[in-house]
Amino acid sequence: MFEDCEIIYTYTRKEAIEDGLQFRLGDELAQLAEEAGYKWPVYMTSGVWGLVEMAVNNKKHCNDLNGVLWDIFYMSRVTGQMLNNSLKAFDVIITGTGQRKIHKIYVECGPIDFDNPEPCLTFMLPDEN
Repeated sequence: MFEDCEIIYTYTRKEAIEDGLQFRLGDELAQLAEEAGYKWPVYMTSGVWGLVEMAVNNKKHCNDLNGVLWDIFYMSRVTGQMLNNSLKAFDVIITGTGQRKIHKIYVECGPIDFDNPEPCLTFMLPDEN
């Protein structure tokens, strides 16, 4: 459909990372994702990362970073609905994030960037898709 169209603008993952809109999980957290069954690099949008930070910083609920991320990774694997060949929606309970504790998150498998076709996973909120 868009084969003959001119590309007028692209926004790369590298730019999104520089702008603070996406984050790549570093070595230790990438290892946690691997233990959960993911073999590709994992990225999170600022919205999902914000929920994680809010939960971890809320001392009332005693969340730790690995525990919150494990819940996200685990629920993304065992529950949810495929929306298309590369996008899955799932619900996860994250306490300490305000009144709402059940959050819908999407995980998408796609290329790392326009110039790097290697696969990666991106966890995002529905309005960030």
